[in-house]
This record gives sequence, C-alpha cells and structure tokens, in this order.
Amino acid sequence: MATKTNSLPDELPAVPTFDTVCARLSLPIEAEETLADAARLEAEALSPFEEGLYTFSYEVLRRGPESLDVLVAAAADATLDARGHDRLAAAGLLGKVRLDLSALAWARALVDRRPDLAQGLRPVLLCAPDERLLMVLEGGAPLEIRAFATDVPDDVLARQATLLLARLGMDGRAGELGAGLCCAAAPEAAGPLREALGAEPAFEPIGDAEALLQRGLRLRAEEGAAFDLTPQAWRDEARATRQRRLFIAGGSALGVVWLLCALALFLVPRVYGKLADDVGDRLRAQQAAYEEVLALRDRVDLIRRYEDHSRSALEMLRLLCQEKAENVIFLSFTYNRDTSVRVTGLADDTSDVYGLKDALQKDRGPDGAARIAAVNINRLTQDPKTRRQRFDIEILFPVPSEEEQP
Repeated sequence: MATKTNSLPDELPAVPTFDTVCARLSLPIEAEETLADAARLEAEALSPFEEGLYTFSYEVLRRGPESLDVLVAAAADATLDARGHDRLAAAGLLGKVRLDLSALAWARALVDRRPDLAQGLRPVLLCAPDERLLMVLEGGAPLEIRAFATDVPDDVLARQATLLLARLGMDGRAGELGAGLCCAAAPEAAGPLREALGAEPAFEPIGDAEALLQRGLRLRAEEGAAFDLTPQAWRDEARATRQRRLFIAGGSALGVVWLLCALALFLVPRVYGKLADDVGDRLRAQQAAYEEVLALRDRVDLIRRYEDHSRSALEMLRLLCQEKAENVIFLSFTYNRDTSVRVTGLADDTSDVYGLKDALQKDRGPDGAARIAAVNINRLTQDPKTRRQRFDIEILFPVPSEEEQP
C-alpha cells in the first residue's frame, strides 16, 4: 500500500484486536532473516481456526542489538469478511488498503496525543466503542496486549491487569513501570487499572474514538507499517475484478475497431452483430458451467474438511481434560494434525499418569472406533523440588489405510 498522504482513502480499515488471537515473540537478532517462517509457525501454533480458514500477519515491535520483539496476530477469514469485505468492495478498496490491527493504531494515536507515553514502560487501559484493551507500552510500542469485549466485568479486567503486571515483575521489570493511563469516555472506567496498580492512573478522554483510531491508522500508513490481515481470497477477488475490467475495456475497444472495419468495408452490421452475439452466448454458457464446477468443488472440499472433527486439537484437549485426575496439571500441549498429540505436565503420583494413559487408550469416537492408536509415556520422573511426578505423554493417531487415504 502506498504511504503518501494524498494516496490514502478518507477512512482506513482496522481489525478489532478482540477479533484476533495475538502473541509477542522474543527472538534472537539472527532470526530476522527467517522471520516470516517463524511468524507463520507461531500463527499455526496459536491459531484455534481450521487450516486455510484464517489469515495472519506480524510486525517487529522492537529491534534491539541482540533480540527482536515481534507481534503475531491471526483472525478467522469469516470474521474478517463480516467486519469489512462488503464495505471495502463497495468503496473499490478491496485489496488496495491494509487491514491494520486496532491495538497498534490505538497505541500510535495515544503516543501522538501524549508524547510522554514514548518513555519507559507505561500500562494503558483503553475503552473503545467495540473493545477494551490492556496494553503495556515500551518506548511507545505495545510490549503486551490483552483484548476484551466491551461487556467484560471490571473485576475480570482488574485480575487480567494484575496478572499482566505480575508477569513484568517475574521478568524483573516491575521497577521500570511508569504511571498508568486510562483512555475512556469517563474517569470511572479507570477502576480496574487503579485496582491493579494500587494507584490512581492518569485519565485521557477518548473523545471522538473513530477519529482517534483513524489518526493512528493514518500515522502508521504514512510511516510505512507493514502489518496486514487482508485475506488472500480478497486479493484474488480484487485481481479478478481488475482482470474483468481490463477484459471489458479490451472487448469494448475491439468492438469499436470491428465496427469501424465493418463500416469501412461496407459490410452488413447485423451479420457481424449476430456473430458477436453467438460468441458472447457461448462464452457466457462456458463461464456459467465453469463457475458451477468451481462451486461444486468448493462444496465438496468444505464437506471433507468439516465432516470429521473427532481428532481435532480442541477435541483432543477436551478429552485430556475430561480424563485427567484433579491433581494433574498440563504444562504444554502440542498438536500435530492427523498424526499425534504431545502433552507434558505434573501429577502427584505415578498412578495418576498411568490412569490417564489407560483412559486414553480406551477412548472411542462417536462411531465406536478407536481414535487413538497408542499412548506412550516418554518420560516419568520425580521433580526433586516439588516431589511431584513430571511426565511427557505422546498420543498417536491411527494411520489410515491406502483405501481411506484421499
């Protein structure tokens, strides 16, 4: 997207952070050459959406001498379609403007309004019309972002703010924390941040929220921000629209040339008109058949993708939580699509681990068939400090036969 001010539309699009899942990566500076691959892998790990049905993007928030802080965010394509596709298509901007992340735009707008936010670590609570954001700004850029719905209770928001500040304390950075800021329509909205900080934060009236958001989006566009959640389907649609317009323009030009030639040669216009109509009818008939085939193929692919969720990541996580003992705590969950699931965790006794293994091996899917081929305990050791059992379990899915493979 061009970054010149006069090339920007009056209204720039943004995706509410509440509609996405996002995470911050801290990578060594050497990883910058493969940053796109690292961001893609992180998006696959944190995304709860079906493969191929979401869009992700990333942006470097801070570049230090030895490390990079990178924000990765992903959103479902269906959510993006509902939020802006028709509006952008009607304005002729589909595929021409970036879909920026609202949290990045809000942070940039607030720093523009209050330059003091560009100094040190600053906790910020922003109450926008369609979301509530908890952010910690470092040097004016978001170090941490938490997004919530507008109807989230204040006690939940206060608890999340406390956890966020506790994480900074665990990183040894609590002493760097500056004064807090609440940007909202009324000072009463600062309650959750006040409770988490134990001090009264500064208050900034949000005023015209849309204008403030647009200010941040415009500043980021002019500064060359690259974050973009535009789905590939939108780009393909925009490209097809441009090609269609070129085809129409080319056809019109060809028709004019043809007519001039026909007049120059004193041919009967109706004969050539009839020929042109026949060609157009055949082209339209072929186009209709082609679109029907594409639509049928898309429907078949959709049915295949959705017909079996018995071994999805969410279903496996539900099964693990259902079968584990109360004292078992999971520390990590790694899902390899159609292959395996690996979990690590802590238990009070080895019997709890073997009990979980036995329960998983007895599991059956909705059709009565076994969903799990084997459960291997790769590690089972006692933590010398906590005296708890640290385990590593690998769940293997059945390998489909050649007849079952697509």
